Amino acid sequence: MSNAPKPIETLITGDTVITMNKERTILSNAALAVEAGEILWIGDVNQAESLFTPAQRFDFKGKVIIPGLVNVHGHWAMTLVRGLVDDCALEQWLETIWRVEAALISPETVVVGSELAMIEMLRGGTTCAADMYWYYTEVTEASRRAGFRIVTGPSFAEIEGFEDYRNTNHSIAIEYLDHFADVPLVHPCIQAHSTYTTSPTTLELVKELVNQHGLLFVTHASESRGELELVQQKHGQRPIAVLDQFGLLGQHTLLAHCVHLTDEEISRLAETGTSVAHCPSSNLKLSSGIARVAEMLAQGVNVGIGTDGAASNNDLDLFHEAQLAALVQKGVTGDPKVLPAEKVFSMLTIDGAHAMGLSDKIGSLEVGKSADLAVIDFSSANLTPCYDYYSHLIYALSVGDVQDVMIAGQLLMHNREMLTLDEVAVRAEANRIAGEVLKL
Repeated sequence: MSNAPKPIETLITGDTVITMNKERTILSNAALAVEAGEILWIGDVNQAESLFTPAQRFDFKGKVIIPGLVNVHGHWAMTLVRGLVDDCALEQWLETIWRVEAALISPETVVVGSELAMIEMLRGGTTCAADMYWYYTEVTEASRRAGFRIVTGPSFAEIEGFEDYRNTNHSIAIEYLDHFADVPLVHPCIQAHSTYTTSPTTLELVKELVNQHGLLFVTHASESRGELELVQQKHGQRPIAVLDQFGLLGQHTLLAHCVHLTDEEISRLAETGTSVAHCPSSNLKLSSGIARVAEMLAQGVNVGIGTDGAASNNDLDLFHEAQLAALVQKGVTGDPKVLPAEKVFSMLTIDGAHAMGLSDKIGSLEVGKSADLAVIDFSSANLTPCYDYYSHLIYALSVGDVQDVMIAGQLLMHNREMLTLDEVAVRAEANRIAGEVLKL
């Protein structure tokens, strides 16, 4: 029997690997062997030298390797209206944004805005993100070209002013789901904007598609008090009750925001295994309120972290979002022990992956999972000295500390340089579109 080293595609080495496996193992002097985009082996670098002969090697000496971050809620192309409407409540904000979007959006503009979003997210260590927006087929193709992992799909909404666009119906939804069913890096889901922008007929159709295809269902829920009033007028119940009535709560459901929940609603989310996308910056900026995240977690609700769109955040920095999530919950509960750093980093990684039904593929660095990872330079002044990695990742890190990003074994950013997206060209086109927006 031969003991010759095994040929593999890629060997990745680094000083430290934070795995986020069940045991929360942190490896020193570690290496990952990657084959066909998946982690084949993980262990000591010295052992790796004798086991494998890599076709290519990435040596991240002095760096910390973490699982790629998972952004569980966003509207990518809203980067194009970042900073256009600020300092107002959700309902007024939506009224203005929808008017501008109705005049602005096209397949071309949405792709540019989405490419800009992917660049920003990659710079912050995000390797997988959910998107709810128009022209999702074109955005999906753009993400494939970039090598970015996307969760998106047919999005149902009945919003005045958008009737002339390629609005989702049953046949369009089926066409998308059939086409992207087994496409790498594409994870189709079924989406409804909200219970206040969908009729009972549409919710029945959504339920049918979700059940037939066994896919993730995504919607906004209980984001603001104004929404609660609109849903009560339209359906005679609060948003969670409406979704429950249509059988749209469960382990394959992800609800964005959930700021205004009763005790009974939190218990129902826990009972059904429904996940929540927590977006603290957007909720605070739109004065929607503060979600009861500590109480949700205490009852067993799975919570991931999302940025929401860049028009209401106004950035796509998940590390900042995580820090805010931790600090605000400590402040509102009066308990400094709630949302400790390790748990918040879990929300950014494996919990977010679970929320999107992908915890068997991403969210941790383990054998059999995709090689989705980010490389952090812990030698920067703001991360020196380091007593606890989780503490620095949540309370001290800046996006500029992210050096490299890999998705499915492919480097998309190396030494802060984009490898699959033309950042200069995308920024130039986004600025050109902004000139058109100012004419509206």
